[in-house]
Amino acid sequence: MATVEVRAFGKLLSLFNERGWSFPLIYKSEAPLTAAELRDKLDIPAEQVEAVFINRSIQPLSTNLTGGERVAFVPPGVPSIHRFNLGFYDAKE
Repeated sequence: MATVEVRAFGKLLSLFNERGWSFPLIYKSEAPLTAAELRDKLDIPAEQVEAVFINRSIQPLSTNLTGGERVAFVPPGVPSIHRFNLGFYDAKE
């Protein structure tokens, strides 16, 4: 079983709150999945996720999650200087 700790920032944190999810959310999956599949299973619209951090570094949404990862979804709209410093200034996949 793959257990992943999920966090969200900005508008996505509001989505977590609206759904009554804990923060961080602990997600359990029967099998490994990608960050994009996790986003979809959580029913987070793709257009609301610009970047994903996995274990504190920016990673592609195609990254496999096998369990134990800390995942944070980041919405669009982060100011440009922060985008550069965080490592996802043009990190579209």
